[in-house]
Amino acid sequence: MNVGANIFKSGWQTFYDPDNPYQGRSTTGGFELTWQPNQHFNQSVSYSAVRFRNADTNLRVFDVNIINAKAVYQFDRHFLVRLVEQFDSSRRQLLTDLLASYELVPGSVLHAGYGSLYEQRRLDGDRFVPGSGDYLTVSRGLFFKASYLHRF
Repeated sequence: MNVGANIFKSGWQTFYDPDNPYQGRSTTGGFELTWQPNQHFNQSVSYSAVRFRNADTNLRVFDVNIINAKAVYQFDRHFLVRLVEQFDSSRRQLLTDLLASYELVPGSVLHAGYGSLYEQRRLDGDRFVPGSGDYLTVSRGLFFKASYLHRF
């Protein structure tokens, strides 16, 4: 097991508003945890946070929390499956990616994957508006890739 941390730090920063930039207090930090119980499985989770308050009013301007999670299972030296998830609180999005990869010989690889993007939205009349409500699937993708290395 491996644990790492970005020390939470605070300091003066500038908020670059197009009309009226101003000073504020920013606090940032995060941590990462990696767990590998055996040679086949690896799991990592990281968290990053940024907080910003206006120096004059002490009102919160924004809070951003980002969580990344990755799990990899290596069945043998040729075949692996990887799952990646990322949550971004400022965009109210959850991104998920699943990848299967098979390496025939070094340099010749087959990849197949699926990805989806979820956003927090609610129905307002006849249209969806971002920012509140349930997380809904807004994008999906499926791909297949084959690469072959020919040596002379």
